[in-house]
Amino acid sequence: MSTPMRRAAKLLPIIALPLAEIYVISRVGGAIGAGRTFLLILAGIALGSLVIRYEGRRVLTRLRELGEQAQREGQSDPTALAAQGKEVTRAAADAGVVILGGILLIIPGFITDVLGLLCVLPFTRPLIRRLIGTVVAAKVANSPRFSGVVREARIHRPDGKIVRGEVIDPQDVRRDEDPPPPRELP
Repeated sequence: MSTPMRRAAKLLPIIALPLAEIYVISRVGGAIGAGRTFLLILAGIALGSLVIRYEGRRVLTRLRELGEQAQREGQSDPTALAAQGKEVTRAAADAGVVILGGILLIIPGFITDVLGLLCVLPFTRPLIRRLIGTVVAAKVANSPRFSGVVREARIHRPDGKIVRGEVIDPQDVRRDEDPPPPRELP
């Protein structure tokens, strides 16, 4: 796909979502009336504000508790550290998904409200978290900034088990604030 086509493909959702929202709002307004439609939109905005305030605070409090617990325990057991790291990662991902859901609820429209509710509801949140994680992992894997940075590693444990993983060399990762490498003069 050529570069102009890629740009157009990236802009398509930005243009299509508001048009779809306007269409759905007009259909709902035709079915239940403009006043009730306006009240439903306001209810979605209020619900999004409440979600960000209460649910976001709850998840962020859980993150702080996990950090304080890690500092108190000061464990050096790799298995316990890995389990705790997974729990912290899951709590952080939950916080991100809840905040995203609240923002989607605040945006006026019914499509974004449905997507926001999917992010906020406890029984659909793990599905959304996995979906976002898969998309982000695919983007990182295909990113030219990180190509050659991640390599496979095997750790041989004393009990004979082999643990496979990936090692990221921090010196190979180029950050945006890093200056570009010097150019050689002819």
